[in-house]
Amino acid sequence: MKRPNPLIYFVFASLLKVYAFLKGQRVKKNTKIKAPCIILSNHTSFPDFIYTTAAAYPHRVNYLAADKMFYDPVLGFFLRLARAIPKHLYQKDPVATLNALRVIKKGGILGVFPESQISSIGVTLEFGPAIAKMVKKAGVTVYLIKHRNAYLVNPPWTKKTFKGKIETTIDLMFSHEQLVDQSLEEIYNEIIRQLAFNTHEYNEIKKKRFKLNDITNLQSVIFQCPNCHNKNLTSNKTSLICPDCGAVLTYDMYGKLGGHRLDILYRSQEDDIRNQIDNSEDFALESEVSLECYRGKRLIKVGEGKLRLEKTGYRFDGFIDGHPEKLDFLPETIPSLPTDLGINIQIYQNNQIYQFVFTDPRTPIKFIIAGEYIHKLSLRKESEQYTGTIKSKNAF
Repeated sequence: MKRPNPLIYFVFASLLKVYAFLKGQRVKKNTKIKAPCIILSNHTSFPDFIYTTAAAYPHRVNYLAADKMFYDPVLGFFLRLARAIPKHLYQKDPVATLNALRVIKKGGILGVFPESQISSIGVTLEFGPAIAKMVKKAGVTVYLIKHRNAYLVNPPWTKKTFKGKIETTIDLMFSHEQLVDQSLEEIYNEIIRQLAFNTHEYNEIKKKRFKLNDITNLQSVIFQCPNCHNKNLTSNKTSLICPDCGAVLTYDMYGKLGGHRLDILYRSQEDDIRNQIDNSEDFALESEVSLECYRGKRLIKVGEGKLRLEKTGYRFDGFIDGHPEKLDFLPETIPSLPTDLGINIQIYQNNQIYQFVFTDPRTPIKFIIAGEYIHKLSLRKESEQYTGTIKSKNAF
């Protein structure tokens, strides 16, 4: 795995630095980056790669990036040009790990977003301990580049920009000596602690203002009315509207909706779906979908049918490549469902992507909330069964 070409990188990185500045990014360097090293960043907006590159400039960074992005003809071209490293999400990927470690051994800089996907609500997502293992094995200095309020400038639910200030800081997370002395658990917990960030909690204190823009598609994240709990909010350019009680929730310059923080609204609808799952043996979500998969060097539509989620897992029943097919996915193997908000959910298995595309922009997030909770329930059930087995053996 090669480091980015110096000439090409500096030309494009210079342009990205100017672009980021015009977007409102301001960088405070609390420490000086020295290669070889790893840079960890939080992930709340699509341009975070740009903001991290601008902050690290003039250093060249090789990023770990979702394999899916390399199948986009335009984005894939630039990722290859930047010599990013493709990574299969939520699966063991020894090739990606080996390439990442090669970059470091050659004196380079590895850029990683441990969350592996953009946060739908601007709050740091849960992520697994694999990042701690990589950091420990690499044995080099680790820096944190944290972006504050990138979510409010570039919300992932729209392509519009809400102009305002993005505050980026560069800090030392671990020295080489600290990594030697600390256990994997200690490293993992420290990464969680330092990476943690809640956009809405932060801006409730800072009260930064952002220029208003069209909020169409916000219902792909906030679909439930806080007043009557109807789950079919619709949007216009300025507000979300409840078709049941008529509530109008207007988005303001501080990133609040009808005076409510988005993360609190999201947690409320999350609680409602979890209660439905807990209180119904027959809980199910079902929707008509089209299916997209890798074919050659592209991600294309290969079929259509119905996707159903129950407590026992996911089932797709339809046609693939013109033939009737059934696909089953166990919930314990799917901790999260990456998404293009309002469009699809993605399941990764056996180095293949199963991208289910919906027509209703509110449906993907409902599958995400339900799927993540059912995953946790399935792990809890496995743990209880294991404990019960041990107790039975000990009884004899």
